[in-house]
Amino acid sequence: MENLWACDVCDFKNYDGHKTCILCGTERDFTLYGKVPSKRTAAVEDGNKAATAGLSPTNFVLMNDSTPRTIKKNRNFAKLRLNNLNIRQKGARRRHDWVRNVDEQSGNIVWGRNRDILDHKVLKRIVVKDSLPPLADDGDFDLPMLRDSVSSVSSVGSIASVGYVSKMVMTPRHPDGRMSFETAEGQTAFQTVNPTVFSSAELKDVSQLSFQQKHAWFVQYTSTMEVPWEYGHMLLEIDRANLLHNSCEQLLWATHDQLHQSLRIKFLNEPGVDAGGLEREWFTLMTEEIFDERTGLFGACMDNAYMIRATSSEASEDHLMYFQAIGRFIGRGLFEGMLLDAHLALPLYKHILGTPITFSDLEFIDVELYNNLKWLKQNKGVESLCLDFSVNVAQYDKEPLTIDLCPNGRHIAVTDDNKDEYIYLRFKWIMMTSISPQLASLIKGIYSVIPLEMLSVFDHQELELLMCGIPDVNVDDWKAHTTYIGNECDPQVIEWFWEVVTGFSTEQRARLLQFTTGSARVPVQGFKTLTMNDGRICLFAIQGIRKEECLYPRAHTCFNRLDLPMYSSKKDLETALTMVIKMEVTGFTIE
Repeated sequence: MENLWACDVCDFKNYDGHKTCILCGTERDFTLYGKVPSKRTAAVEDGNKAATAGLSPTNFVLMNDSTPRTIKKNRNFAKLRLNNLNIRQKGARRRHDWVRNVDEQSGNIVWGRNRDILDHKVLKRIVVKDSLPPLADDGDFDLPMLRDSVSSVSSVGSIASVGYVSKMVMTPRHPDGRMSFETAEGQTAFQTVNPTVFSSAELKDVSQLSFQQKHAWFVQYTSTMEVPWEYGHMLLEIDRANLLHNSCEQLLWATHDQLHQSLRIKFLNEPGVDAGGLEREWFTLMTEEIFDERTGLFGACMDNAYMIRATSSEASEDHLMYFQAIGRFIGRGLFEGMLLDAHLALPLYKHILGTPITFSDLEFIDVELYNNLKWLKQNKGVESLCLDFSVNVAQYDKEPLTIDLCPNGRHIAVTDDNKDEYIYLRFKWIMMTSISPQLASLIKGIYSVIPLEMLSVFDHQELELLMCGIPDVNVDDWKAHTTYIGNECDPQVIEWFWEVVTGFSTEQRARLLQFTTGSARVPVQGFKTLTMNDGRICLFAIQGIRKEECLYPRAHTCFNRLDLPMYSSKKDLETALTMVIKMEVTGFTIE
């Protein structure tokens, strides 16, 4: 196999030809630890000038002395870098928080917390590079303290919080299955539907391979599931005017064998034989409708990812059937290698795989609620906030609905004594309780095409990569839905800008998008539906500014606006854009 290199942020193994990590977008030569900014590059100019401590290794110097002062400096710089990881890097880094271990008593493979192996590995590098002295009795340097301080920022909330796994449970009352939410520690990590095909030991071995090897294993087994063409194929006859309902209805009618047959699409009253092109078009149109806010089944959350709507029943009384059909649609995409042009919220990938979910995962759905609940946990006097054990759920054209988090919850005040229970119930409500029926239907649909055991060898970030591929930014669509502000915009500089963006690699475009809008992902329906944080449409904008005002491009992510200095040459513009997207890799921006 081609040589692979490991990303220092998420430990993903990339092909040698990739200059950036395809999982989290971090540059190949970027390191989290062992280097500290030199005095020359750490200076921060005031006003509109940039912090010039860029992320290229040439801008850092290695401290080789072995004093506690150096250790502290390295530790503090590591904490700074970890705290400034963007949302994509955080999600990828957390994939190692939990591991599968063999239970000594039962012999079963169960979940256990990892205690952040990545930071232990990096800590060893710091020890070697700095010739760390033995622990001192006076407390000037304490290795466990260093380890704990590094771990605490690498996965905020994960180490201290309990993990939970979602499981499909069959009961007489729920013969089709219902979702349960159970403590992760010690839970079985692999659920083998057919032990004669896959053993838990084999699945564990495969799960420890590189993504490239896992993918090859996955493709090998999905190909054996495919029904040969001569035994039939599945034809979907679709009315464009009723595409979602029509498609979901036929997907639900499909038998187990049909779900694994070759798929052909025919649009009603249209000529054309499907040789793959119509299927790709159908897949794109279905994705747009499924995740369209007006459909009412999914809602956009952090980083343009999508979470199940708790109020999806308002969209249709048959919403659970829609979710099951959508699960089959996603399963077909995995089965055929068709990439989904939309990203699910991180906790949904974990639900699909049955991997542990922790409180810190709330950040990927509602960062404001996540920060508020963290504040609640860390501070006293919460009685003054007048909270109770209930949530208000917004409804379309109706008054908000009050839901009790526990019996009679709306009449129970949140206090310092019971706030931990309140935080847990709010977390559980968002992650599980409010979407449990929809989640059960979605997962049931996916498993009807791809068994859980075949998916379980991937972690949640690898599953996203399997479903969505490497992020791609359509420059023509971006350009077509861009507005220009101010009298300073020079048409020649604007032309250079788009020429430079067109010449960028896929990863560079994604990082430029991250820098300018706060997200490396494009909405499902393209740049025409780019929004602000409050959900209102806000097209990408370029405002021309004088170089005297700001030497480098400056981003306003709340408004999707880029302040672009009017450079005198295309080369200067390209150099500046390349510099700011390198800074963005670890959260540093030019402003």
